[in-house]
Amino acid sequence: MPSIITNGIQTHYEMQGSGPALVFASGLGGTGAYWKPQIEAFANDYTVVTYDQRGAGSSEHPAGPYSIGELADDLKALIESLGLVRPLLIGHSTGGAIGQVLAAREPELLSGMIQYASWAFSDAHFQWCFRMRRALLAGTSLEEYVHGSALFLYPPEYVQTHAETLSPALLASVARFPARETVLARIDAITAHDARALLAQIRIPTLVVCAEDDILTPPYQSRLLAEGIADAELRIVAKGGHSFSETQTHMFNAIARDFFAAHAASVL
Repeated sequence: MPSIITNGIQTHYEMQGSGPALVFASGLGGTGAYWKPQIEAFANDYTVVTYDQRGAGSSEHPAGPYSIGELADDLKALIESLGLVRPLLIGHSTGGAIGQVLAAREPELLSGMIQYASWAFSDAHFQWCFRMRRALLAGTSLEEYVHGSALFLYPPEYVQTHAETLSPALLASVARFPARETVLARIDAITAHDARALLAQIRIPTLVVCAEDDILTPPYQSRLLAEGIADAELRIVAKGGHSFSETQTHMFNAIARDFFAAHAASVL
């Protein structure tokens, strides 16, 4: 479980495989473990880099406030410290927001990116979702919070058919849960995110992908991203929820593989 100092904090990361570099940035949970199905799928052909973000997993949990800009600075420092040359970035939700800021600020750092179930700015719907999640986090047990949050991540059919395995996994995550104040600081960072003025500055190949039944970052948010980023591709799949890389793994991996094959020009 290697770690490295990036932007003043200890950052835990994993690097597997060989070939062009792929960097995976996860959502609010912030841990590299989210990408386990993708690591297994791509490490034979690519150098796959996952990491725990500031305030998440095994990385350092400094006191807030946090911001998406700061999380983008963290990722830039990680890419440079590991010597990755123009990697592709795939960002889920919060990871997509990080990618927006990073690609706009650092036009030569990445060779392309996938914006997966992300958003350009925090509108009323997004704020209301996180108003509820903040209330759950502040006013209930962590067990109730992780189960309540799961309803934003997974479609009803997936919860119904996977409850027996999903619930124990959610309960197990409580043992590794950061301090509530840290998660609240991360929520504040994402609800403050507004990259609308930055999107036109993004000039790298970009795929925007989302599921039609994503209730946390609905398809209209992906459409706004694709309209704002020059020459971005848009792919909306029929179902899978906010975490369709988990609920529809084969479909998600096939979409990602096509994009990687067309745009992965970097080397480690």
